[in-house]
Order: sequence, then structure tokens, then C-alpha cells
Amino acid sequence: MRPVSLLPVTQNAQTTGSDKMKFSAVALILSAAVAVSAAAVKPGELVPFTKTFETISLQEAQEMAADDPGFRVMMAMEANDEAEANNTVNGLAGRGEVEDRGPGCTNPAVRVEWRNMRPEHKKSFVTAIRCLMDKPPTGIAPPARNRYEELVWVHQQQTANIHLAGSFLPWHRYYVHTFSRLLRNECGYSAPFPWWDETRDAGNFAGSGLFTAEYFGSLPQAVNGQGTCITNGAFAGKLLHIGPGSSNVERCLSRGERREATANVNSNFVNTCNSRTAYADMRECQEYGPHAHGHNGIGPVMAEPAASPSDPVFFMHHAFVDRNWKVWQNQAQWRWTTISGCAAPGRNGQPCPPLTLDTVLTTYGIKPDVRVRDILDTEAAFLCYKYDY
Repeated sequence: MRPVSLLPVTQNAQTTGSDKMKFSAVALILSAAVAVSAAAVKPGELVPFTKTFETISLQEAQEMAADDPGFRVMMAMEANDEAEANNTVNGLAGRGEVEDRGPGCTNPAVRVEWRNMRPEHKKSFVTAIRCLMDKPPTGIAPPARNRYEELVWVHQQQTANIHLAGSFLPWHRYYVHTFSRLLRNECGYSAPFPWWDETRDAGNFAGSGLFTAEYFGSLPQAVNGQGTCITNGAFAGKLLHIGPGSSNVERCLSRGERREATANVNSNFVNTCNSRTAYADMRECQEYGPHAHGHNGIGPVMAEPAASPSDPVFFMHHAFVDRNWKVWQNQAQWRWTTISGCAAPGRNGQPCPPLTLDTVLTTYGIKPDVRVRDILDTEAAFLCYKYDY
């Protein structure tokens, strides 16, 4: 049987569940272009949030989970001992260190939460990202002006297939891994790859320590629902050329925290999603929940689905999303080796392509294609990494 691929899907398909109701609206968000010119965007000027990710509320997530046995167990445990429940639900017992995953990964690399990183490692990380931005493109993406933008283009081109479907988590896991390999292989980064525990900064992402003049640049509060061009940090004054949407318009890197959105990226929401037993239910909750609220809360660039990787904090955010998935996987060993759902959203009333272990994940040649089975367990031979908690 020929493996299913996440190369551009041309067949018609059908989305099931609540994804179906959301797809038509989100498809418009993903495909629309915004006429923003560089000449019209100047440092200090306000930049509108023209697109956002579709979201669900914590209450909706809890209602969706109410009939799930895992959710009922979590709620009962929280009533008795909240601290113990969080530790159990989050799977922090380090199962990955004792279970046998087979040969090939005896000493997994550790992804370190940003606050646990050494200052010199933080500095070298953002320097390596800037290195990718300063490297010339290889030619795989005509609109890209540098190597980093080729990676952004890969996400833009596949946006309609890698969101609102079961492929969302595996594809983005491989995408973040690809980014980490570019930093190491092309820009000499040798320190641990960081992740950002956003639940510790819910409602105040600006206070996380990422958004400083020394590292990622500032995260000002949104003003009248708008962000501003970033003028400090490693990426100050950097112009973007991929996006928004399917267009390619030169513009600034803009941010503006919407705290009503970032407040939703909290441990209760993450735990509610991870209490779901079925992969499809957990994925949908995480994608529309903490993932979407995090994007929408950081700024106009991050809130625009197709070209959101144009803001380098995207990779910190998606390492957080990946960590949450791994926490869910660590609750049961079978979750390291099984997957289900659709490989891409459904269209025009036809069955969707199924997501299987042989579904192919592609970065259009930046790194070789892989199958879902290769990246499902981060502590197996191919990826060989884990998180510090």
C-alpha cells in the first residue's frame, strides 16, 4: 500500500466532529491575503490583528471532556488533592526514563525550559536564529529572502493540510525538529534546545523573560486591539516577506499581547485537554485551546495562521505544544506507537485521507521526508529527545 503523504492534498475530503463546523470559517482565515505594505508600517505605528486562530473556551473544553473517564478521574483527584492531581495528570513521573523504547536512543537530548537555560545559552540560541535569517536562501522558495524564510514558506504552503486535522501535532513536531537541526547544522548552535512553559506566564506573557531587548525583543500590550513593530532585541527592524495568508507582502515583525487570550494558556486548560482518552479529542482540544489562544495573544504576526513562524517565538510556542502532547503520550505506553484521525481536513463531502503510521511528513526538501511512525515517540531513535519536566 502506498503511504499517505502530507504533500499538498488534491483529493476532496470530509472533516468529522466539531472540526467540520469550524473548517469553513478557518479556511477563509488561512487563505485570505491582507494588503499591508512596508511603506504603510513604520516603527511605533499600530498594526492590526487581521486574522486569528479559531478557539474554544476552557468551559467548552470541559463540557467536551465531561463524559471522558480520564476527565472524571482528574476532577475527582483535584477535589481531593490539587497538587497531587496535577502531578499525575501531567505525567511528571518521568516514565520516559524507565520504559524500554528499543535500541537507538540511550541518551536522549533534554529540551530545557527557558527559565532553566544558562544566560549564555539563551544568547547563543537567539544568535543562531538570527544567523538563519542572515543566510541566503537555497532557492526552494522563490519568495524567501533568506534561509529562515524558506522554513516559514514550508509552513505557509501546507497550512490548509496541517491544521484542523490529526496531522497537526505530528507535523509540527517534525517541523520544530527540522528548525532545531538547521540551528545546529547550519549555524553552529550546540546548547540545549529550549521550550517555554507558557502556563507559568498565563495572562502575562511579557513577563516570561523571553521578550527582552537581550533576547526575542519586547512584547508590548496590544493597543486598541493592535500590535506594534518590534524595535529592540535580536530581531529588531527585521522585515518579513512570507505571508500574510497566501500572499507575500513586505512588513515588520509586530507584536501586541492580548492578555485576555494569554490568560487562557493555563495549566487547568492544558490538563483538561490531556485528560481526554482519545487522540482525536485531545488534539482538537489542544489545537483550539492553549495552542490557538497562545498564538492569538502574542501579536498580529503570530495570530495569522499561515506565516506565523515569521515570528521566531513560534518555535518556543510549538515546543510547548509538543511538550503537552508528550505529557499525554507518557500517560499510556500505547500512545507512543498509535495514531488516528485525518491526515488533512475534509473537503467537499468526500472522505478525508486517513492519518496512519505511514503518513508522510514533508518539509519540501529542507530535511528528508519522514513517516509519522518515525516521530511518534520522541525518545526513539530518530528524534531522541525529552523535556526537563
